[in-house]
Amino acid sequence: MQSGAGSAPTFNAQQAASDQSKSNVQTGIANATLGNTNQVTPYGNLTYAETGGKDVGGNWVPSYTATQTLSPEQQQIYNKTTGLQSGALDTGATALQQVNNAVGTPLNFNNAPKLPTDQTQLKDEAYKALTARSNQDLDHQTELQKSMLANQGLAVGGEAYNNAMIPLERARVDASNQATINSGNIASQNLSQAQTLRNQYINEAQTTRNQPIQDLTALLGFGGGVQQPTYATPTQAQIANTDVVSPQIAAYQGQMNAYNQNMQSSNAAMGGLFGLGGSALSAAGTVGGMAFL
Repeated sequence: MQSGAGSAPTFNAQQAASDQSKSNVQTGIANATLGNTNQVTPYGNLTYAETGGKDVGGNWVPSYTATQTLSPEQQQIYNKTTGLQSGALDTGATALQQVNNAVGTPLNFNNAPKLPTDQTQLKDEAYKALTARSNQDLDHQTELQKSMLANQGLAVGGEAYNNAMIPLERARVDASNQATINSGNIASQNLSQAQTLRNQYINEAQTTRNQPIQDLTALLGFGGGVQQPTYATPTQAQIANTDVVSPQIAAYQGQMNAYNQNMQSSNAAMGGLFGLGGSALSAAGTVGGMAFL
């Protein structure tokens, strides 16, 4: 704000904005500084230090560096942990070569147990095995029955002869039917066992191939990997921005009011002087009964 003798005051809006901006920057710096609270704990410390800054719009804004230090006990734990992890990574280089060898060798299941491809053959083999003894026994019983019937004088093909042979024939049919059922069950069991053996072979082969990969993964994950530092949240103290413009406007308005009052007083005084001058001239014009126009 500027005012000269007899001139109205002026308001410099640009200067007011600049003053407000500087005040805001200073408030921000104060808030940041209050937030940089040093912390001391049994496990370590966190400290802040001003380590530089830069000019921002004509204001010097400082920058800070936060430094975290561990307590001696925690530092020893950290050194041992990172040492173990480093050693695990060194061992991992050897494991990586084993991984390369395993991955570079394709899985081969040529020697895996084969699965039966012909279920009919399995059933036939089981059927023959199941009926071998029953057929042998029934054949022996049939020969004895025939010999006994012949001694009784019964002719082959006769009704009495055929009736005597019916139980043996039924026994042979029943044994064949039971063998057919059992042979199907045995064939299914053989197929299941063959599948189990083949799966076991494949699982063992895959385990052997994947073990180096698992070993390397365990070594790389030993110690939990790189640990990122963590910090406590500092207290955020907030100072409100100072209103710089409003007081300047109020001062300007006060000066303007004072200026207006002065102008009104000055104008009234000048009006009084002009009125006195006019009365004097009027009186002088009537001297000698003559009027001066």
